Amino acid sequence: MTDEITLTIPRERALYNVAHLVLGGLGIRMNLTIERLEDLQLALEAVLERAPEGQEVTIAMRLAEGEMQTRIGPMTYGARVELAAEEGDDVGLRRILGALVDRVEVESDERGDWVKMTKTLEGQA
Repeated sequence: MTDEITLTIPRERALYNVAHLVLGGLGIRMNLTIERLEDLQLALEAVLERAPEGQEVTIAMRLAEGEMQTRIGPMTYGARVELAAEEGDDVGLRRILGALVDRVEVESDERGDWVKMTKTLEGQA
């Protein structure tokens, strides 16, 4: 089964709740544990906080083959730099996402950088 929902919203904190509602709905559909859903919610919030001010942000959530993939963008170059940074004592984006999702990638297209997060759903408790 492959399902995808794409949502484009202005980068306004009040509208992040819409993205969280969509993610929660997918989580319920997939019978996610509350812990996995919270991980995905926190990861989404961490990336949304780094979206460019005054622009729209697109969130594409895809369920496929035991995984939930979330693609967020376009992002500023700073998100790429923060994800590529060496792990240290700072609680940066790399460290946050490393604790919450299984894989993080940065993809680029003509619109900019996109953060792609993958959370494995198979074998959940």
